[in-house]
Amino acid sequence: MRRFGHVVSCLGWGSHALAPLSFQAATYSGVFTLLPMLSGEGREHHGEILREATKLVEAGKLMPQLDGRHFTLETACDAYRVLKAGGVGGKLVVEIG
Repeated sequence: MRRFGHVVSCLGWGSHALAPLSFQAATYSGVFTLLPMLSGEGREHHGEILREATKLVEAGKLMPQLDGRHFTLETACDAYRVLKAGGVGGKLVVEIG
């Protein structure tokens, strides 16, 4: 996280330490998508959010932080072990197909 950066998350559970963001004067935003996915209520609005996020990614303004390791469906258990052990440098990628 760079100084004055912006973290956006769609994960609504787990244990998140937000204190490191304060040391970087960062902004945190959460977009919780479970209800629209389960009920359909507000789905169009979340579609708008995802379309805007797509534009930001394509413009190079939204950069997901990915761990350098990649896993396949066959090695997904290894990915889980890495995740449980900690020290992951971003999101883990599990290729399916």
